[in-house]
Amino acid sequence: MPSTGPQPFPGQEKRLRLLAFVRQDSVVRVDKRVEDTAMVWPHLLVIEFIVAMLWLVALFVIAALFNAPLQDHSNPDRTPNPSKAPWYLLQLQELLLHMDKGLAGVIVPSIAIFVFLPVIPYIDRTREGVGIWFTNRTGSRIFVFSSVYTIVLTFGLIFFDWAFRASFLEFATRNLPGGKVLFPDYIVPIAVMFGLSALLVFLVRRLFGADVRGIMIALFTGFICVFLVLVFVGTSMRGPGMDLFAPWNLPPTIE
Repeated sequence: MPSTGPQPFPGQEKRLRLLAFVRQDSVVRVDKRVEDTAMVWPHLLVIEFIVAMLWLVALFVIAALFNAPLQDHSNPDRTPNPSKAPWYLLQLQELLLHMDKGLAGVIVPSIAIFVFLPVIPYIDRTREGVGIWFTNRTGSRIFVFSSVYTIVLTFGLIFFDWAFRASFLEFATRNLPGGKVLFPDYIVPIAVMFGLSALLVFLVRRLFGADVRGIMIALFTGFICVFLVLVFVGTSMRGPGMDLFAPWNLPPTIE
């Protein structure tokens, strides 16, 4: 039966637009049978509920057996020495001792949290080794090397700053323009952070032939190790006046 609707004029036929191509290897087809499927309820949620209850019971037992090391109520007339931040902010408090306050408290953590971590999935886009710890044996070796490298250098930099900061400040003040603030609080910390990160990338590529995944493993491992070292130093090695002490010689807090 002929169409009775409006007909396009010659040359005004409907045009189709091609939106996108889809690569064949990017389409993942999963052939999973019903009997091979584990449902979230009850299989996963029951296990998570049991783990949560065991953790809660363990927390109650620990709270009943050990008193929390709480201090007295805060008193504006009696400031404790040292006055430390909560443990999850001690890494920032430790950074405040080694560089400018705005750099340590705003710029460095913002770059690490809002720039470095979010862009990792866009830099490392390979699917090889997904779901496997450290991808392969080379990744495990890179993890160990980066951990040792970062821990040793972080402790070394803290001790070096503690031992020679006064001498360097005196030298910079006398011999460098703006040396009292610019070099010790900005130039030196920035150069150390970027320089040692670049050196880590160079070493893992040279020693292990690291690809993009290996470089991301090395840098992320270094980030976590720096976090842990700074928390440990702030918790167990900073005493009155935020001076550095050995963990076994740490004096009590002065009220």
